[in-house]
Amino acid sequence: MVLEEHEQIGLPVECAGLLSLKGLKAIGLKPEGHYVLNRQLRGARFVSPGGRELLVEAGEPVACVVDRHLLDLALAEQAERAGAEMLLGRKVLAISYLPSGISLSGRWGSLQAQVAVVAEGFRSRLVRRLGLRTIDWRRVLPASQMELRVPDLAEDLVEVWLGSRVAPGLFAWVIPLGDGLARVGLACRRGLDPRELLATFLRRRLGVRLPPCLRRPPYAGSVLTCGPIPRTYADRVVIVGDAAGQAKPTTGGGVVLGGLCALLAGRTVAEAVRAGGASAEALRAYEVAWRSLLGREFKAMLLTRRLLDRLPDKALDLAVRLASELGLGHEVASVAEMDFQSRVLTALPRLLLSCLIQRPGAPRPPRP
Repeated sequence: MVLEEHEQIGLPVECAGLLSLKGLKAIGLKPEGHYVLNRQLRGARFVSPGGRELLVEAGEPVACVVDRHLLDLALAEQAERAGAEMLLGRKVLAISYLPSGISLSGRWGSLQAQVAVVAEGFRSRLVRRLGLRTIDWRRVLPASQMELRVPDLAEDLVEVWLGSRVAPGLFAWVIPLGDGLARVGLACRRGLDPRELLATFLRRRLGVRLPPCLRRPPYAGSVLTCGPIPRTYADRVVIVGDAAGQAKPTTGGGVVLGGLCALLAGRTVAEAVRAGGASAEALRAYEVAWRSLLGREFKAMLLTRRLLDRLPDKALDLAVRLASELGLGHEVASVAEMDFQSRVLTALPRLLLSCLIQRPGAPRPPRP
């Protein structure tokens, strides 16, 4: 049984909707589904604070943009076909233990279960009540986003704009939806207003002053760059998704990694129930499984995020310029994966050396 706090599945939407094709398949969804708006994305154009560009482009599509509302509806239909019951408007406010199970309760009433999967999002109220450490709120960034027509838009490339003048604390994005439309947004440090920064960025990117109705874009949600919480299970309970901090610290994306963890959670819970118990010791297998799969990824992405947070704009400009001049974008595209980013980070020294060797006029390495 799924207890959904909202009255409609998939609303409100708080997601940029950019997913890798590999990741979509990994969580059991079809890249050609009706929820896909643009499946032709081959790479990204990174724009430094000073306007320098680095193109990371693959030879074929590697990502797509989805309508997150339709995607959530498709997931709900899939769950119902598998035997799940969806109850809307059922916000769970408390979890309490019973001699033979647990009780989930809210203003709507209560029900009993053998085990619960907490997927309440980044607010983590239930996680705190279970006595587990919640996500680091200092690394939960406010974000704003809107959809509009963008001139000079490459339909197969995402734009990522860096720098403290654009989006201090993260970056701004332009994600093509098709037919000249794009999803444009940014996230920034806590204490700043992402709507004001987005309005400024839109004037810069579009080259025109926005009409009054667009000068204050809507607030769209939050981006997690904190990484996972220390423990994602308790007696008869497991934690998944944003509530567990299972989002990429580099970009905040959580659909694919959170989905992979949710699959592991479902399998662990099912096995525990079939075995006749869902104790903390039995559910610990969930944490062992997801950390075995993704622990290295989260460590690499957290390290990268901390490094990027410390880089001044001049250093970002220099890095983008050198990477572009050396042709590093092409080398990175050959090994890059949106979700498993440690592979790129590990390969960077080798790729950089390869670019230096291939650069015209560069000294050749000595023969052995």
